[in-house]
Amino acid sequence: MWENLNLKDVVALARDPYPSIRQWSRDTGKKVVGSTIADVPEEVVYAFDLLPVTILGTHKPLKKAPSHLPDNACSLARSNLELALTYEGDLFSGFVLPQVCDTTQHLSDIWRINFPDKYVHSYLAPRQADRPSAHYWVKEEIERLITSLGKWTGKTLSDDALNKSIALHNENKKLLAELYDIKRNNPGTLTNKQFFALMKVSQQVDKAEFNKSLKAIKDGLKLKKGKGYTDVILVGITCDPPEIFDIFDDLKVNIVGDTLVTGSRYLQGAPAMNGDPVQALTDRHFIRGFFSPIHDNVYKNFEEVKKLYYDTKAEAVIYVHIEFCESQEYDLPDLKDMIKKEGIPIHVLDTEYQTTSLSHVLTRTQAFFESLKGGSL
Repeated sequence: MWENLNLKDVVALARDPYPSIRQWSRDTGKKVVGSTIADVPEEVVYAFDLLPVTILGTHKPLKKAPSHLPDNACSLARSNLELALTYEGDLFSGFVLPQVCDTTQHLSDIWRINFPDKYVHSYLAPRQADRPSAHYWVKEEIERLITSLGKWTGKTLSDDALNKSIALHNENKKLLAELYDIKRNNPGTLTNKQFFALMKVSQQVDKAEFNKSLKAIKDGLKLKKGKGYTDVILVGITCDPPEIFDIFDDLKVNIVGDTLVTGSRYLQGAPAMNGDPVQALTDRHFIRGFFSPIHDNVYKNFEEVKKLYYDTKAEAVIYVHIEFCESQEYDLPDLKDMIKKEGIPIHVLDTEYQTTSLSHVLTRTQAFFESLKGGSL
């Protein structure tokens, strides 16, 4: 189903992947397990012959979520809950839900109460990764997930099955990284919207099939440098709705690096293949970059953004701010202040998942880049 997709197919699929996931589940007879973003080891879920699907909100109206979460709760959290409660709940046989902030902690309880007949597992990654106990904690959480999935499926997970799953996921990340290099150096070849659609779909479909599409797409590209592009790095957690990328493409913005969980952070730290697979997945957790709800060093976010900016020779930083995300609200003032003191141009782009118009985003982003080309901000 997902092995012969072209770029146009992928962009459409990124907007709404669920009908195809539903059809795939019917055709294969396999169960679908959803998880919200934040370091759930999808390789473990896949190794149990399940399809791990990262839930990334819905652009459809909120109907039920407002009765469970207040209006000032993170729009991504509310959107994720709405997708499960109203639109796609019957698709999922179970959920693995990470708890990385106060909202997601309460959300997992709400999820469990509203889906009493489904498998629901809370994945408790440590928020402070610099503590000596953090490595032990992550390994215990991975092993607890394996035990939990084993009881639910009635299967025993072998090291061989887990290693095969890791190899498949590593191949997926390698292909995406190669495509990112092509886009970074040849912005006329792949648009921002096309590339980040590839990233998103990779987190929601069967990689054994989708990797074939990635190979074919990569091999079929005709490199085009293009002219008049402005190189930037994208900072944040996610970037939605996808029409934001249309704005970037129309303004000839070339995203040459990012810190998104739905972007480069997903590609970081391919687990090693020459030892204990659980230990490899544990080690991977500590190789990944900064994630807003997790703090082991209050300056780490700025240092990573600064390094990425200079390494990529970007001209500006765009920070994508999800409305009411408590973690971003905590980080953003200091980050913005430090970036400005460094002399790096920064534009904060405010968005939410149920937005009905991006006219304000277009106006402010266009003004920022006009000012950028005219001189320092």
